[in-house]
Amino acid sequence: MDISSIPLEQFVSNGVFAVLFVWLLHDTRKESKQREEKLIQQIEKQNEAQQRIVEAIERIEQKIEKLEVAK
Repeated sequence: MDISSIPLEQFVSNGVFAVLFVWLLHDTRKESKQREEKLIQQIEKQNEAQQRIVEAIERIEQKIEKLEVAK
């Protein structure tokens, strides 16, 4: 099938859908990248908070061990 045999109206209408599809694909990819970056930041914050909790528990354990030794 030769491209010149396609009616201009059909080519234009399909071209509009092609442009919309490409735009939607690009927009969706951009949004997903932003969402992924936010999720990574949240995970990093949670890791930092968990690390602080672990350090606090370790300090408490050391204090309890010192108290047990002092008895």
